Amino acid sequence: MGIDNPGPLNACPTKQARRVLGHRANRATEAPPMTFFRTHLAECPVIAVLRGLTPVAADEAAKRLWHIGVELVEITVQDAAGFDTLKAVALTAASIGRLIGAGSVTSVEAFERTVSCGASFVVSPGLDVELIDHANDRRVPYLPGVATPSEIQLARSRGVLDQKLFPSRELGGTAFVKAMTGPFPDVQLVPSGGVSIADIDSYLAAGALGVGIGSEITESVGAQVMGDWLALREAAPS
Repeated sequence: MGIDNPGPLNACPTKQARRVLGHRANRATEAPPMTFFRTHLAECPVIAVLRGLTPVAADEAAKRLWHIGVELVEITVQDAAGFDTLKAVALTAASIGRLIGAGSVTSVEAFERTVSCGASFVVSPGLDVELIDHANDRRVPYLPGVATPSEIQLARSRGVLDQKLFPSRELGGTAFVKAMTGPFPDVQLVPSGGVSIADIDSYLAAGALGVGIGSEITESVGAQVMGDWLALREAAPS
């Protein structure tokens, strides 16, 4: 399967995906770090998380997802193989003007390594003030993980208003997201962990900025379901 043949999705990309193909060759540099996630998740409220894939498999999965209109694709980098995969997919992303990020980043050293591999944004499973400050200094879009009101408040105090809620399902899912909109109206959460395509609408209704979805959309069948959801969303009256 090559770059120009993303399988069954090749025949009819959504209007949103066609806009991506035609007008976003340099989106990675357009949105400032502090508004990066709000900008891109407004277009498609999903971060696709690719975990444990070979470089070839991840490259093909990323191309399918970009094709249907998913703007933010994340490669987890928990080991050396993850960095190799990130570097390979980043080359493809750069060649066609797409965005690739790095997930499961837990140290400044790993942060710098992902950036050197070509990551446009960085995501962590937990909260680390040192990483927040480093990302701010480097002006790299960064999504820290939070799991409590105290962590949300701490990240907010460092200027981070877009935060990853993880593990969302275990923390209460949509109920937790909705509860946090009261005390933190300026913070927007991106739930991840046990989130499926079927959950997207309920999370958005609860006030989420977007969601992170993993293995469900890695394969072509799941990507097709995601594409159908995006097409229905686009066709719905505003």
